[in-house]
Amino acid sequence: MSAKIEKVKQKLIPLFAYNLIKWTNKSYQLEVEGWEPVKELLAEGESLVFSSWHGKSWVPAYFLKDLGVYALTSLSQDGSYMTEILNRLGWNTVRGSSSRGASRSLLSLYRKLKQGASTALTPDGPTGPIYEIKPGIIFLQEKADSMLVPLGVDARWKKNFASWDHYLLPIPFSKTALVLGEPFRFDPDLEMEQKQKILKEKMEKVNARAAEIVKK
Repeated sequence: MSAKIEKVKQKLIPLFAYNLIKWTNKSYQLEVEGWEPVKELLAEGESLVFSSWHGKSWVPAYFLKDLGVYALTSLSQDGSYMTEILNRLGWNTVRGSSSRGASRSLLSLYRKLKQGASTALTPDGPTGPIYEIKPGIIFLQEKADSMLVPLGVDARWKKNFASWDHYLLPIPFSKTALVLGEPFRFDPDLEMEQKQKILKEKMEKVNARAAEIVKK
C-alpha cells in the first residue's frame, strides 16, 4: 500500500504545485522593471546567470518560464518534485547537490553556459545563511564568461514562512514587483570577497527597488 501511496504522491504533488504557481502568478498585479535589456541579450544568444535569493524564487520561476533556462535541483525527493515542476514550466534542469554530485552538476551547467544557454541560481542556497553570497555562482559565471543578472522580488500582500530563507509567497491578486538589474561582469582583477560584496550590494539594490514599487 505504501508503494502505491508514494506513486500517487509523486504524481499529485508536482501537479498541484505547478498549478498553484501558475494560478497565483497569473493573479498578481505584476510590475516588471529591467526586462527589455535582458530580453534583448537572450535573443542575441548571450549566456546569462540569473541571481535570485533562495526565498524569493516563486515569481521568477514563473516569469522565466518557457525560455529553456537551466536550474540546479537537488538529488532528494523534494528535488525530484522540483524537477518535474520546473520541466512543466518550460525550464531545463540539472540534478546535483552541495555534497553529492556537485562537481558533475556544476560541470554540466558550465558546458550549457558555454553553449549559450542561461541558468538561474540562488547565491545563498541551498541552506543559507540567508542573503549571503556563496562563491559558487561567481565562479561558474566567470568560468563560462556569462553575464550576471540580479533579481529582486517583493509583494504588497505576502506570506513569509518560518523557514531559514523566510520564503516569500505573494498572496493571490497582490501587487507584486520583479526587478532585473543591469547585466554585468566583474573586473577580473578583483578578489573573490570583493566580488561577493558587489553582488550582494546589487542584490540588495534590486530587492529594495522591488519593495519601493509595491508600496506605490
